[in-house]
Amino acid sequence: MFDSNLSVRHVIRGLVFLVLVMVAGTGWFVLMEGHSFLDGLYMTVITISTVGFREVVQLDGSGRLFTVFLIIAGLTVLTYTLGSLGRVIVEGSIEKYVGRKRMLREIEKLEGHYIICGHGRMGQILCEELVKEKVPFVVVEGDPEEAEALTEKGYMVVRGDATEDTILREAGVTRAKGLVAVVSSNVDNLYITLSARVICREENPGLFILSRATDRQASEKIERAGADRVVSPYEIGGMRIVQALLRPTVNDFLEIATRTSDLDLMFEELAIGGDSDLDGVPLKDSGIRASYDVVVIAIKKRGGEMVFNPGPEAVLHNGDMLVAL
Repeated sequence: MFDSNLSVRHVIRGLVFLVLVMVAGTGWFVLMEGHSFLDGLYMTVITISTVGFREVVQLDGSGRLFTVFLIIAGLTVLTYTLGSLGRVIVEGSIEKYVGRKRMLREIEKLEGHYIICGHGRMGQILCEELVKEKVPFVVVEGDPEEAEALTEKGYMVVRGDATEDTILREAGVTRAKGLVAVVSSNVDNLYITLSARVICREENPGLFILSRATDRQASEKIERAGADRVVSPYEIGGMRIVQALLRPTVNDFLEIATRTSDLDLMFEELAIGGDSDLDGVPLKDSGIRASYDVVVIAIKKRGGEMVFNPGPEAVLHNGDMLVAL
């Protein structure tokens, strides 16, 4: 495996040797041949580089022997230094290429993952939270430098324009559980949503698409393009500010329940499966509170109806989704 730190040390060592050879050569020409410092440096450089324009003065026998030694030493050190530098460049590029190929093979094996299109401020928060939840995801990033930084961070990254079908396929959109379009442009988010929905219409019709929009008009268009849900950070931020202003205690509770990972408290959704024993059972007889230590605060029925603060007589059915605390 390519060790970049070791190769860099070889380059530094070669540069040190090269400086020592130049100092020794300049010193000889100044002290033994009587040249000025500039002439001695000039003689050393043209000797090591084998350019050989002309000698400043005629050399005697000892001067010529030293020049032969200087040529051999200089070429050896120069070859070593340039070789080490070339190894850093070439092998580093090869390592990055091999690493990208390996990562693409790992992405090809993923199923049920999430695709994050865009690693801006929202994308960064999304990735950090998904890492905490240990949920597999792939980032699609168009900026090469940002993509390289994310790769070094340990993320799976596909470099390219998320509006292109080939890039979405590389990210495994036909095998993904969900896609999040959070690039800065409404138009790009619309194209990403439309492309993903068209690609997955037959291959992955259950793909959940969540998109970002800056205004209500853009939200409506992105929804028509196929997004399951569209969020506006400005609207969400404004609502949270109002909550913090008018209902600070409620806001503190939401902050704890949704953001603090140190406490054993969080919102979760629990699905009642098709073969569940809870089908037709009232909430009071379900044993959910005793068995799982959760509080059911809402029930989303199969038809989409949301029942808030369900009473003990509320009957559960297969396909219901419980919102629990």
